[in-house]
Order: sequence, then structure tokens, then C-alpha cells
Amino acid sequence: MSRRLSLPVYPPPPRPQSGGLSRSAIIVISIVVIVIVVGVVLAGDLLAGREQALAPTKPNVAIIDPQGSYTDDCGAGGSKQTKWHFKATLVNTGGTGFAEIGYDVNGQQVQQNTYYIYYKSTAFVAESATVNVCYGTTTPTYAIVLLAER
Repeated sequence: MSRRLSLPVYPPPPRPQSGGLSRSAIIVISIVVIVIVVGVVLAGDLLAGREQALAPTKPNVAIIDPQGSYTDDCGAGGSKQTKWHFKATLVNTGGTGFAEIGYDVNGQQVQQNTYYIYYKSTAFVAESATVNVCYGTTTPTYAIVLLAER
């Protein structure tokens, strides 16, 4: 009789434990993240484009509460000058830009200034001007006018 030697049979080694997500879960999560990122970018572009389309490109300025006063030095030995003081509020309902404002006395411009004014804002302005005129008993008139917007 012959004897056969058989080798011992061992069970297969254990599978390494998975420490994370399965391959299909990783693919699904990656797709969801990509869709969210693309959606956020597209929504941001849409909203930025809409805001830009709605925002005016130049100012739309109104002058409110204009005030003017003057003091003169027209007495004997005086300088024969009148000093004007102007104040007003600029209200911008348009875009950011420049507003050119003129200060007139008796229909003649005595001062002009350009102001940078922000989108939908208000700005208080004050200016002074000295003119070589004495008005005597005549009461002068003044105006604060919008010359240009850009």
C-alpha cells in the first residue's frame, strides 16, 4: 500500500478591511460636488450679470436744499468784495460717477466744482467764492446748478 501525503489546506487569508467608502460611493459624491460647484458658478455669473445690467452706468444727480449767503466788505475803506457761501445736498439715484456743479450769482457763474459721487448715495457739498462786486441796496440772487454728469 502506498501512502499519499497530502498537504494541509489552509483557509484563504482574510480580505483587507475597507477603511473608507466604496468606489461607487466615491463616484456619486464626486458627481454631486461637481454639480454643486458648477451650479454655484453659473448662479454667481447670472446674478452678477443681472446686477450689472440693472446698475446705471452714469450718475443721475438732483440738488436738494440749496442754500446761499454772503457777506460784503463794501463800506468806506473796505475791499469792495463780497464773499459767498454755498451749501447743498447732492442726491444720486444713478451710477457712480462725476457731477459738475456750478454756483451762480445774478446769473453769472462764480464757482464750479466736480464731485465724485457713489452709486445711489447722497453727498453734502459746501463752497465759497469771492467776487469783486458790491450790491448796494439791490438783493442779489444765487443758484446752485447741475452742469454735467459723467
